[in-house]
Amino acid sequence: MENIGIVINSQSKNAASLSGYLTAFTERNISYTIYKPSPDELNDSIKKARNRHSILLVGGGDGTIRAAAQECICSPVILGVLPLGTMNHFAKELNLPQTPDEIIKAIENKKTVQIDTAEVNGSVFVNNSSIGFYPSFAKKLDYYKKFYNKWLCYIPSLWHALKKHKAFSLTLQNRKLSRSIDTSFLMISNNLYTYEFPFSVKRINFSNAQLGIYYYKYGKMQLLQFIHYFFNKKESFEILSSKLPMEIHIHNHSQITLSLDGETMVKNTPLLYKSIPNSLTLITNNP
Repeated sequence: MENIGIVINSQSKNAASLSGYLTAFTERNISYTIYKPSPDELNDSIKKARNRHSILLVGGGDGTIRAAAQECICSPVILGVLPLGTMNHFAKELNLPQTPDEIIKAIENKKTVQIDTAEVNGSVFVNNSSIGFYPSFAKKLDYYKKFYNKWLCYIPSLWHALKKHKAFSLTLQNRKLSRSIDTSFLMISNNLYTYEFPFSVKRINFSNAQLGIYYYKYGKMQLLQFIHYFFNKKESFEILSSKLPMEIHIHNHSQITLSLDGETMVKNTPLLYKSIPNSLTLITNNP
């Protein structure tokens, strides 16, 4: 078997669990080359590994997977996910290998699946992208994680986001839709989440070439409203879908902070979201 590239985010909290995979690979005579970049070097290391290996395994959270997808879409590279991150929603939803034995069997039996990705202004994501409340929450979460355990950071991050987030005047537009809204929460997903959103984050189909569109209907959220509306989600959120690219105009903003798979970045407006069908090949448990 050819040499496999393994890229591990050096800041992944569970990076130490990589040793179990390496031991299993050695026992099965699977050769590999390891890359352990810092978060700032992650994309460059993935590019380097992509050019050297036809099978690339990445370990970390959803943000690391997003970086790998950014560099590997629309290429012959087969991507495998080592579930070393704290919240690998993506790996669980797609029934990707979760143990060393499972991933070795999948590699040996050449079990792969092609899925869609999505893109906003040139940046790829595999889960979702948000405007408003969530980017504010994610920025504070990143700050508090420097000092505390991730799970302890959720309460102060949520409190700060509820106090400081803004409502935006937006226009959603494509050939079949034109809608102006005032909202503090807009999310675009790669294919459609189940109706239990926002409590369920499960997607059944990753190859429908579809954008899911979700927004909060009542402007800016306060704490009591947040609790009430999230427990009455059918009244609080509008849920749409589109197979067409979606342009989003943010009134009076030339730039906006948004989240991509949990990471924040600044983009110029307007935002253009689109699905990229069958653009990523993954190692899977499925036959």
